[in-house]
Amino acid sequence: MYERRMLGLDEADRIVDTIVAHCRRENGIPLSIAVVDYRGDLMKFVRMDGASWNSIHMAQVKAYSAAKFRRDTSTVNEWMAERKLQLADWADPNVTSLGGGVCVWDSESTPPLVLGAVAVSGWPQTEVDEEYARIGIAALG
Repeated sequence: MYERRMLGLDEADRIVDTIVAHCRRENGIPLSIAVVDYRGDLMKFVRMDGASWNSIHMAQVKAYSAAKFRRDTSTVNEWMAERKLQLADWADPNVTSLGGGVCVWDSESTPPLVLGAVAVSGWPQTEVDEEYARIGIAALG
């Protein structure tokens, strides 16, 4: 029998609430935030008031891609280049290699498994999107 731990709505709420609170404390720009399960299925999505229209889709695609590839989206280009692959090779129009999608790992499993992914979109620098996603994940303890 195979058992797998998964993110639940309580965890998704905690992640999103932490990111929104951090953004407000820092007077950051309005963001879109997506949390997906280990398959990349959307669990929770929030668009802060004033977030750009493009950030809505990008947050969801970044989270989906991180879960699908089992790696943070900022590392996808390098990983695919090593294997001589391109995004088009996946035959999936909903994948991206833009940074900002971060995996949530189950460090208690052997080997470690992806529980899901979090993505933020809205900053001009994807490194900041990724930083905010990591802040949300850190709220899980």
